[in-house]
Amino acid sequence: MMKPRAVRSKPDKADTVTKAPASEAGSAFWRRFAPKHPGHAPKYLQLRDAVLAGIREGFWALGDRLPAEKDLALATGLSLGTVQKAYRELVQDGVVDRRQGRAGSFVNREPRPVDTVWHFLFSDERRENFFPVFPQVDRVHRHSSRGSWSTHLQWVEGEMVQIDRVVDIGHEFLVYSQFIIDARVYDQARKGKSTPLEGINLRRELNLSVQRMTYDIRIEQLPSHICSKIGVSAKTVGMVVEIFSSANPANNGSFQRIFIPRTQFFMRIESQAPRSA
Repeated sequence: MMKPRAVRSKPDKADTVTKAPASEAGSAFWRRFAPKHPGHAPKYLQLRDAVLAGIREGFWALGDRLPAEKDLALATGLSLGTVQKAYRELVQDGVVDRRQGRAGSFVNREPRPVDTVWHFLFSDERRENFFPVFPQVDRVHRHSSRGSWSTHLQWVEGEMVQIDRVVDIGHEFLVYSQFIIDARVYDQARKGKSTPLEGINLRRELNLSVQRMTYDIRIEQLPSHICSKIGVSAKTVGMVVEIFSSANPANNGSFQRIFIPRTQFFMRIESQAPRSA
């Protein structure tokens, strides 16, 4: 018995306005940005991170149309529901725009560099100019767990806000940052604000008048889930920098942990905060 011939629907007119056929673009994207060490993160978050990496590294530019959900599902081997959930995350983060009157999802913004950088000062061997820094928020979540930050944030009685970011250093390499602050301080500073935290100086955004910095540094094997976030192989050895800021008043301090893979570039630690523009 012969199988019925599949009926191909005509492509939507908007689908033809692309740099390459959707299937080719999706396959090329996935070959380049598929997670090499996926870890235990949900698949939709892995896909979201891959799309963010594609935007960050210029595979897609501002205004470019992303592959249709069904095409990306076919190219990646992921379920349609997984792709839809990843796209919803990107839309909620403001990275992707679904435009009225035009079918499809479009890159809404390019990574924004942060100004008055203090803790991500990297340069080449000349140490004359520092690389621009492009932080991208991975997630913002609340918790009451304890860790090495508890030694410094002793006044925190309950909930803390943790801002996790993938930080692109001059398009040369990635580092990962975990920024922790008292939820009361965060909520007061962000009250009435809905703007995303992309390209924002957290010290200024959260009204932290820093008086003193303490650095604890160690060399160790980076956690596997961090390795997958910054695109290095599992069991990569790197530098972990823990930074405690004493602010004014004293109970407005913060804690930050930065995971840095091995790199040929120099990192500078400044004793004083740079002046805001």
